[in-house]
This record gives sequence, structure tokens and C-alpha cells, in this order.
Amino acid sequence: SPPGQSGIKQMAQAMLGKDPKAVQSLVSDMKMLAAYETAADWRETKAMDAAFNAISWDDEHVKAALPEYLSATGADRAKVDYAFNAMVPRPAQHIDGKQAMIHTWLKARLFSCNKAFPFEFNPYLK
Repeated sequence: SPPGQSGIKQMAQAMLGKDPKAVQSLVSDMKMLAAYETAADWRETKAMDAAFNAISWDDEHVKAALPEYLSATGADRAKVDYAFNAMVPRPAQHIDGKQAMIHTWLKARLFSCNKAFPFEFNPYLK
């Protein structure tokens, strides 16, 4: 399995018992990112807008975590970026501000998750 896969799986399992909406929202936003990127590939602006608008922009947990993520440094920021890059290996297009916004929102969501359930990506710890 890819690096970090077990840590993401453990986080999801831990979160399922606590707040299933956190996992559902992450998966939903990831689907909308995929839909947005697919629509962008086909230059379908209406589909891009629909996917962008379907992101969980009203999630209070992510709203609260966003400034914390943006100001974070060190291990917490690195763990979140590592998890995000494992799930979304392709960087945002530098000309697409909305795609970059979705990426940042997802990173803030992961930051919120990491705060509640710290990620552990060391494959040697069991």
C-alpha cells in the first residue's frame, strides 16, 4: 500500500466512531474536487461551477481550522500536507484560483481532523 495509507485508514476508522460526518464530508469534498478537475479538463464551466459550489463551504469546523492551517508550521503542517498529497498527487493549476481554493479547503479539513485525531504515518509503529 502507498505510504501514509495506513495512517489515513486509521484516522477514518477512529473518526467513524466519533463523528461520521467528518469522514462523509471529506469524501464528498474529494468527489467534488474530482468532478471539478474533470469538468475543467473538458472546459465545462457550468459543471465546474456546480462542483465548486457543492464543496462544504459552510462547514464550521473547517472554517475555524482554515486560519490555523494557513499559519501552521512544522510537524502538524507537514503531516497535513503529506496526507493531502497522498490523496491529491496533482498540484493545483497556477491559473485556476478556484481549484487552489478547493485544495486549501481540503487541507484545512485535514488539519481539523489531525487536531482531533492526530495522524500517524510511521509504518514502524504498531
